[in-house]
Amino acid sequence: MKKHVILLVLFFFFENVSVSFGIDDARLKDRLTGGVFELVFWKNFDIKSLGATDEQLYRVLMDIYREAEDKWPTLTPGTTEWGQNRITLEGVLGCLPLCGNVPVKDFLLDYAVSKEKESGTRTAALSSYLRVADAEEAKEILLRFLVGENRDDLERLSVYGFARMAYDESDSPEKKAAILAALAVAADKEEGKIRFMKVDGILAERSAAYRQSSERLAMLERHSQEPPTANLYTDRDLKAALEESHKYKRHTNINTNLAAVMSRDAPPVAEPPASPPPRPRLAVPLAVGVGVLAALALLATLFWRKR
Repeated sequence: MKKHVILLVLFFFFENVSVSFGIDDARLKDRLTGGVFELVFWKNFDIKSLGATDEQLYRVLMDIYREAEDKWPTLTPGTTEWGQNRITLEGVLGCLPLCGNVPVKDFLLDYAVSKEKESGTRTAALSSYLRVADAEEAKEILLRFLVGENRDDLERLSVYGFARMAYDESDSPEKKAAILAALAVAADKEEGKIRFMKVDGILAERSAAYRQSSERLAMLERHSQEPPTANLYTDRDLKAALEESHKYKRHTNINTNLAAVMSRDAPPVAEPPASPPPRPRLAVPLAVGVGVLAALALLATLFWRKR
């Protein structure tokens, strides 16, 4: 029994010793392709715990990428091997932003806009690019896929979801403002209510200025004229949003002009102006009370003189 316990302890020691003293490329590659990609996506696995440096991680990821890319043309779409190869490519693209200061933006951008790549892997590249992009870069790529030359390349519902994640993960006020500005332009350009309600929900939850804007009210009214959809939640949410928007006594204004948004460095979706402070409730009663007291004092004086 003691022998088994000792062997088990030694196994775990040598299994994790690479974390303390570094890990070679072959071992890192084996770990990545052996299930770590899935752990990164679904379990928020800290890939740096493997003990690799940023440069080493990038080097191994690109080695895995080149092997998967070379194999891609030889595979039959829809087969198990094709699906596994796609998961590998998506894993590489998803992990590249974890390479620290190693520049990966150009590679991710080129992959995302390449029409020769498969749409699923392009989607993964776009998601990763948004994570590492600065304010201007995030705005430009979103406008490109939502209203520009790559508008129909990827499903816009997915692009809206990536924009939401990039916004929520960012600590940069400028990047957040740029993402909201791009989404406001895209919302104004949406033809169907299902996609519109997707982007509208993202904007309304993150910007009081958008939620209370006259532009949003006009969009909601326009889409409310469309026939009912098969998605009951879409029509229900649109009705509720329209009723809420009608209740605002003051509406803000936001910019939905593509040219204007593109020309600015980081166009903010400004918050609504503060409402004027309410008038004190006691102002009128106090004035009336003072008048009543003055009248009573006058009557008392007249009565005293008459006596």
